[in-house]
Amino acid sequence: MYSVNMGKFNDEAKIMRCFMKAYINAKIYTLDANNPEAGYLVEKNGRIVETGRNFEKSEYAGILARENVIDLEGSIVTPAFWESHLHIVDGIRSLVELNLRSINSLEELKAAIESYASRIKNSDWIIGHGWDEEKLFGGSFPDRQLLDKLHSQQPMMLIRMDGHSLCLNTKAIELMKIDEMTPGSEIPFDEEGKSTGMLYENAAGRVTQEVIESFSEEYIEKLVLYAQELFLKNGISSVNDICTTYGRYFDIYRKLQKSGKLKLRITTAPYGMSEESLEDFDARKGDETDRLRIAAPKFFMDGSFGSRTALLMNEYADAAGNYGLQLIEREQLKELIIQNETINQPITIHAIGDKAVHIILDCIEETRVHNHRDIRHRIEHIQIVQDRDIKRFSKLDVTASFQPVFLYEKELTESRLGLERFSMIYRFKSFIENGVNVILNSDFPYGGGNMPLKKDGSKYIGFEPILAIHAASYKQLNEPETIEPLQALRCYTTNAAFANYREKELGKLANGYFADFIVLSEDILKCSPEELLQAEVLKTVVNGEVLYQK
Repeated sequence: MYSVNMGKFNDEAKIMRCFMKAYINAKIYTLDANNPEAGYLVEKNGRIVETGRNFEKSEYAGILARENVIDLEGSIVTPAFWESHLHIVDGIRSLVELNLRSINSLEELKAAIESYASRIKNSDWIIGHGWDEEKLFGGSFPDRQLLDKLHSQQPMMLIRMDGHSLCLNTKAIELMKIDEMTPGSEIPFDEEGKSTGMLYENAAGRVTQEVIESFSEEYIEKLVLYAQELFLKNGISSVNDICTTYGRYFDIYRKLQKSGKLKLRITTAPYGMSEESLEDFDARKGDETDRLRIAAPKFFMDGSFGSRTALLMNEYADAAGNYGLQLIEREQLKELIIQNETINQPITIHAIGDKAVHIILDCIEETRVHNHRDIRHRIEHIQIVQDRDIKRFSKLDVTASFQPVFLYEKELTESRLGLERFSMIYRFKSFIENGVNVILNSDFPYGGGNMPLKKDGSKYIGFEPILAIHAASYKQLNEPETIEPLQALRCYTTNAAFANYREKELGKLANGYFADFIVLSEDILKCSPEELLQAEVLKTVVNGEVLYQK
């Protein structure tokens, strides 16, 4: 006969109850095929231990203390969003530095620059983000002379809304010694043999990088914590900081997490064309945790529509003879793919134009060296694509990454491509129907036009998943490619987890998965388009911890 120490048993039950919570009386979209809808979930130590329809029949109903049973009063619950392509520090900088998105004239721009200059040191850079040449410069790109008229006393860098080009004033050109560089498509010179002030693609990136390296650790920490606040408020628990570039950013994320200040799940990635960036992140792989991971390196095959540097099969509708820029040659790309596949590692590669996408798929197909190993390459943006290439994504196990916020750029897209190519853009539905793993995200802070209003009267910024779900479901420029809200939700949850090799622990609300979920004010899968835009996140839970509550 066995004897039972009931005192010990009761103590263990009491301890277990303290680390458990049940969320009941909800409509839960689990995205688990075996149990797609539930009425409650139970989490313990940050993991889900049970989902079901009727909590009263659960074994946990009689165990949990009343204060650990949260009644959601019929609210909607889904897995928390995974924002799989954004730029954390640059995104928040675009909001707290000189934000140009709402400026509509040169007079407003000059006033904004003078106001900003009065708040910083005389030696500091003036950095502006988000200009649109149609609104500010009469449809043409600016030059150094124009920027000098706006402000000449301090170095000034104004970055276009797509992030692929920027303009410098003379002070900045002298400081960066741009006139001593070799002119070309990325650094155009004028008839006098001097830089125009405009820089594109890699040249723009190099200048930006040099300026960013001067930022203090304290400043970056503040930006990251502000980003966390915004992301959690909008239901985002996980992010891909898609091209982190700097190893010190990883160190700052790790420091903030160790101190308990940072609770987001962040997956960072080095810039693949920088040996320094690759080495920085290789040296830090031993510091990865459940909340901080290092992903595949990021490369750039072309540029953007806005800067007319996306690589197209046919010329730009508004720039005869211009087909865009190819930033990596075929043989070099093949070598990069082989190098990464040989160590069982995928690559992430930016490709907006249809020719850029086609070349990448050719290179992946021609160099595939693994024998059914699980290598999940990603192609980012794919804003225009040939029919023949869509099925190749599925065949080659390549994830297609789209940004629905770019659907707000109708006028820009039409001017660059012409209406006759609209059937080739933003092919969300075709990719999904061909069995491709599709993910949706924002590329924050780049792209997007005039944003709609939220319920509280403020404008959407552009990174919000609810905005993207609405755009993909109700604002398609290429109407046959419209998808259902449920499909869009999967692209922000299960599909994003799969792209990051975490489909067995994130992206669903199922037993054993992390308790990362959100509570919503509206049923975003069934409400009207207007109601969807007004939907609010009421609660964001990460690892079982309530990190945001309205």
